Amino acid sequence: MNPFMKYYQEEKEMMEKMIYEYNQSLLTEENSYLRDNLKVFVNLNHSGKRIRGILVNLGYQLKKGRSTYSYPLALAYELFQTSILIHDDIIDQDEKRRGIATVHYYNKEKYKEVSSETEVNHLSNSIALCIGDYGFYLANQKIAEAYQEDKNLGKVLTFFNDTVLKTAKGELLDVILPFESKNIGVELSTLEKTIIDIYRLKTSYYTMIGPISSGMILAGTNKEELDSIDKIGEKIGIAFQIQDDILGIFSNETGKTKASDIKECKQTLLYAYAKNSSYSEELDSVYGTSKLDDTIIQKVQDIMKKSKALEKATNLMNSLYDEAIHDIYQLDWISEEDKDILVGFVDYLRGRNQ
Repeated sequence: MNPFMKYYQEEKEMMEKMIYEYNQSLLTEENSYLRDNLKVFVNLNHSGKRIRGILVNLGYQLKKGRSTYSYPLALAYELFQTSILIHDDIIDQDEKRRGIATVHYYNKEKYKEVSSETEVNHLSNSIALCIGDYGFYLANQKIAEAYQEDKNLGKVLTFFNDTVLKTAKGELLDVILPFESKNIGVELSTLEKTIIDIYRLKTSYYTMIGPISSGMILAGTNKEELDSIDKIGEKIGIAFQIQDDILGIFSNETGKTKASDIKECKQTLLYAYAKNSSYSEELDSVYGTSKLDDTIIQKVQDIMKKSKALEKATNLMNSLYDEAIHDIYQLDWISEEDKDILVGFVDYLRGRNQ
């Protein structure tokens, strides 16, 4: 078995018990308005792969060995994950998340017969924003309460909040860029760099660097060790996002709405590579269309192939994954067993098809 998957399965089972108990504690509100919406939050927080929380535990293990001491910090990352996805669902206008009604959609359905569509949309989005904000501070509260006697608390909170800030900046760029590309036009000479900035801020930090490094900081790491993991995490995160973008257009098994990136005019490296080719105008005629069907999807796929965008993106993805594996084996301050788990994590990501 992949060493990471063995570690993952063991950790996930233990974390689910902790998260379940914490979720139940959120349902004690006497006010029915609060309780009803916190129940939606809890339902969303009940599910998920728990990758970020488990990476927190792995980061702690790299320095101090396996322990449950990092579990409250892992829970905080899961709360952060659920909260930012609530905001993300508003931005993307998604009705479902992990097969469960999103917070704004739950309220839209609840109140749709009560008032006008405009007023109900405003109300449902406002409620979801409030619940998302609530979740962010639950995460901060959990860290502060669990580690108030720990000498590394200040460093942990500072780094955790820096991760949240970086994620927010990446999301901001990810919101603005598709709109400007579709309606105004973007500078092609800087497009690739801006997209990499989004990948680094929104994916590398949010998914990889933030969790692992936070666990290490809690365990008492030094700057040199932290920098080495950050560089590896950045490569893994960018490769992960490139892979996600490829799956978003080419995989029928992706958990997202099929090829939603096309409809949303999502700015990806695939898009940037195709835009900087002789197929730019052909791409503009279909990318960002509101009338998405199999014919449009097939045309975009064909453009990505014949422009060599798919090939170029795939090569970069594999190169970054390979570099990350090489760098992991060069680390001289972690055990061989932990190196195998980290490499297993890269193999797990590279092998996914959704």
